[in-house]
Amino acid sequence: MKSLPRSKPEMQGVSSSGILSFLEEIKQRKLELHGFMFLRNGHVLAEGWWKPYHPAIPHAVYSLTKSFTSLAVGFAVQEGKLTLDQRVLAHFMEMDHGAINDNLGDMSIRHLLTMTTGHEMDTARFGTDGYFLQYKTFARVGDRSDHDYIRGFMELPVTMAPGTHYLYNSGASHVLGAIVERATGSRLVDYLQPRLFAPLGINRPTWERAPQGENTGGWGLKLCTEDIAKFGQFLLNKGEWNGQRLISAEWIEQAVSTQVDNRPVNSQKGQQINIDWIQGYGYQFWRCRHNAYRGDGAFGQYCIVLPDQDAVIAMNGGLQDMQGVLDAVWRHLLPSMNEPYPTIDPAENGRLVSKLASLELGEHGGLGSLPWDVSRKRYSIHTNEHGVKRIGLTFSEKRCVFQWWDTLGEHQMIVGIEDWNINNRGGDKVAVRGVWLDHGRFEIYVYPLDSPHYDRLTFHFQGNGVILQHEHLSFTPLKHEFIGFEEK
Repeated sequence: MKSLPRSKPEMQGVSSSGILSFLEEIKQRKLELHGFMFLRNGHVLAEGWWKPYHPAIPHAVYSLTKSFTSLAVGFAVQEGKLTLDQRVLAHFMEMDHGAINDNLGDMSIRHLLTMTTGHEMDTARFGTDGYFLQYKTFARVGDRSDHDYIRGFMELPVTMAPGTHYLYNSGASHVLGAIVERATGSRLVDYLQPRLFAPLGINRPTWERAPQGENTGGWGLKLCTEDIAKFGQFLLNKGEWNGQRLISAEWIEQAVSTQVDNRPVNSQKGQQINIDWIQGYGYQFWRCRHNAYRGDGAFGQYCIVLPDQDAVIAMNGGLQDMQGVLDAVWRHLLPSMNEPYPTIDPAENGRLVSKLASLELGEHGGLGSLPWDVSRKRYSIHTNEHGVKRIGLTFSEKRCVFQWWDTLGEHQMIVGIEDWNINNRGGDKVAVRGVWLDHGRFEIYVYPLDSPHYDRLTFHFQGNGVILQHEHLSFTPLKHEFIGFEEK
């Protein structure tokens, strides 16, 4: 994988202090980022990953996938395999066209691209299932028991004329991807490999497949932060890479321009509206303030392009407040790009380099010794809906074994005390670290290395009792509390 060129911020007209202030706000507001890259004039000026995340491990990007599906449509149009005004049903002749209403029959590829299908609600469903510390986030389209996403999309009511109503709709993106696959005879990942991924030096990514076999057009890609940065630079270059035109500048310009007004029609009084989500919508791209645009995905996955500043910002994260991160970008990174070029301050640049090298998730501190005179504790847990019956903690010098017993049996994690310890959880690698916040509170952080879905455990010890608070990041955040008493 060929890397992007690197440069000091000031050499590209950016102040190190502005980047430092951005990172400080992210920390103070607990906006949990996992990876960050800031580019200007095609050069990487700042990059950092919050331990335990790593630049070489691809990270789930959720709906940022949609912007790659949009590029796949662009390549297919360029090659004469699709036109935007083709009817959606023309690519699904196996459907019972006689049972389809007029609105669905009028739906075109353009309507899928611009989220103007005529649906009243998103046709995709997102949720979480599983057990304590073994949760899985799922996504699907429609409500069919056979999990046929295409038929699931087609069977949901289209109550408004396509093209008349904007509604964010991940199911539309999935169908868009399925159309590309039918028109080209290739999976999305295979189609984009020689046209986009390989030319940009992006290792062939993993891309989720639906139960019927097609790649999921609205989510499912895993990419490294630098892959996202390269994609942003490619967009900024209007479809050129290393002097070679891969896709027409016209397609890029159309895709990232406002194609539809996405301001809410009937917003309720007092309803909070994220301002960077109502600046206009293109072909699976969002317009932003400051003449910027972006692709983004749930929990803090961003590819932000600022044409006026010749800049790109790529980020992965695990957070809920996505507007908060954009606000910090506009507040600190945007004004850091000053002309004329600022003078290099070696001390300030050194502070930035040090800061970027020391990023880490979770609290820090700890105690010099255990607050107990024993190294092992076991607690019986009150009856709860999650089936957790007992928990145990066994401490040694630099690790803790956390055990729990539930209806499925006994489980354990090896927790690093000073550094992260890698555990295998159902075939997935998770990094685990613990820290004593004070003599009565111990916290454990569990991070899957390729996704944002962390678990956070806080133990409150008092006398012979414990209260365990658990938080799991998902589309609907899960928060649980368990109460237990020490076993004798």
